[in-house]
Amino acid sequence: MSGAPKRLALAALVACTALGASAATAAAAAARGGLAAATRTQLANGLSVIVVPTSRLPLVDFRLVARAGAVNDPAGREGVARLTADLLTQGAGKRGAKQLAEDIEFVGGSLSASAAAEQMVVSCEVLKKDLPLGLELFRDIIVSPTFADAEFARKKEEALGEIASDKSEPSVIAENAITRWFWGDSPLGHPPIGWEASLKAMTRDDVVRFHHGFLTPERSVLVVVGDVDPAALVASLKTAFAGWKPAGPPPTGDPYGPAAALHGRMVRIVNKPEATQTQIRMMCPSVPRNHPDWYAMQVANTICGAGFTSRLVNSIRVEQGLTYSISSRFQQQRAAGAFRISTFTRNDQLRKCVDATLAEVKKLVDEGPTAEELDKARNYLKGQFPLGLQAPDELAGEIANVEFFGLPQDFIATYPARVDAVSMADVKRVLKSYFCTEDLKILVVTNGELAHKALDGLGAMETKEIE
Repeated sequence: MSGAPKRLALAALVACTALGASAATAAAAAARGGLAAATRTQLANGLSVIVVPTSRLPLVDFRLVARAGAVNDPAGREGVARLTADLLTQGAGKRGAKQLAEDIEFVGGSLSASAAAEQMVVSCEVLKKDLPLGLELFRDIIVSPTFADAEFARKKEEALGEIASDKSEPSVIAENAITRWFWGDSPLGHPPIGWEASLKAMTRDDVVRFHHGFLTPERSVLVVVGDVDPAALVASLKTAFAGWKPAGPPPTGDPYGPAAALHGRMVRIVNKPEATQTQIRMMCPSVPRNHPDWYAMQVANTICGAGFTSRLVNSIRVEQGLTYSISSRFQQQRAAGAFRISTFTRNDQLRKCVDATLAEVKKLVDEGPTAEELDKARNYLKGQFPLGLQAPDELAGEIANVEFFGLPQDFIATYPARVDAVSMADVKRVLKSYFCTEDLKILVVTNGELAHKALDGLGAMETKEIE
């Protein structure tokens, strides 16, 4: 949120607190009430629409999520989804890039587009009084982007410059390398920005084809949250998007499957001879986002490495001083998932850091958490969740994710109760099922000769150069 809407939102939250209600409580109540009053419809072109009226703030947020991410990049054109998203706001309808920026800035609103692994997200936020303009701009960048030659060339060069710069950034090298190694030939096996070769080969026609083929109504869900009359807004949406035509039947599956099972430890060293610190990534297959174990996995991972008071942070960072940062998380998509640990350390502490990390996870898996850790994790998750629903754009994003991942429609309203229902037995079970210490891939970015000696005996080992 930016400009006038942000200032109004902050003022409203301050007023809410002054009246004796915490911001978290107010957000949770608004979310529950909004979802109960949600209007769901499907336009004639196949676009799914969810309208959630709320008068808490004089704002309107549009959020469109399309199945048009990096997994849909054609082979040899990796990065086209992100480049397409980058270009949506660089000229659309009757406006050029400069006019689009000026018009949305003049009303203190925001207009953006981005692409990740599976999603392209287009969003717009305006004050209620500026709803007609906001809808016009939002519709134009989705349906009628111009993809001007000059803007295409500029954004392509920017992306190539980012890739070139990233080649000297160890953390990005590590992320790209583990992504490619872990997922292999899967459409998940490249970063959204793509590769240098694929970007250099890309033409404006590639972007136009991707836009026409994937940013389409039947592949999308539109969530609108704000101070609106649902019936009137749906009527406006039908008019605005009447010319947006579907490209074909709605998609029935995802263009990838789960990661291949691993047997034993595999170690890959990415050689960066001048490095004085080592980037470390560990990764193993897991389950998709809509798996029924999700709640228990979140609680278990909060204990393991997702918070500042987690086991990994306390042991590896605080007690042993082996790193300034370490975390674990589940990377979960519509049809696949992975468990991963990320950290870095001094070169001379490499083996100690790896061994200590694996030992800490194994101890948690073998023994389980304490009752105090379980309570603390559940309370933390229940406390943090409503904080991410306070603003209309945040609520719109959460609702869109519920739809995108096929979660129960009462996900937001029942989240606290479902977290509270996670038992010690649930946590111990998911720890043994999804938190790997033996069957995993371990990648390090550092001096190859040093790492080969340090990691000897850890698992099947190979050395690669930076790609």
